[in-house]
Amino acid sequence: MRVEIVGEIASLKDRLPAASGESFEKASDNRVLANFRAAFSGEGSFFHLQDSITGFPGQAGEIHGAYAGQFVITFRRLDLNRNRTLYLFLLQALQELLKKVGSSDALFATLCVTATATEQARPPELSLVLQLDAIGTTPEQAEARWGLGLVHVQQALFSASRLVAHQLEKTRA
Repeated sequence: MRVEIVGEIASLKDRLPAASGESFEKASDNRVLANFRAAFSGEGSFFHLQDSITGFPGQAGEIHGAYAGQFVITFRRLDLNRNRTLYLFLLQALQELLKKVGSSDALFATLCVTATATEQARPPELSLVLQLDAIGTTPEQAEARWGLGLVHVQQALFSASRLVAHQLEKTRA
């Protein structure tokens, strides 16, 4: 998987044709996406999935396919959401873990740490924006590759949560 850390990621909503994106609130028949969402909604999760959107960013009737999803992820513990150093550690851990995944010619992950746009939050609360893009010879193949990539992202987030927890223990000692 190709992985890039950037300073800012444009909203995927701007790239999706009207009414083609599936937002966080909509029910999904995509089992992989439903499992991903469920994994981060549980109390035992280190992370909290704040928002997500998925869909086909291309035009209807295109021969080749692309599928994309964007996720806004925070730490479940609110006291950690202002810790930029911890988020940067998370970015590096995810980058290393995701680079090891195959299909570098078809899967692309873009990662960014961004501040929440609220005036009350001083210092600002941060979040991780993760975008996963997949391409294929058909839209169906792109969506299938994306689903496989999302499983790898979920595994990387679980592994990264253990690394972050270990980092927190080291800084407290």
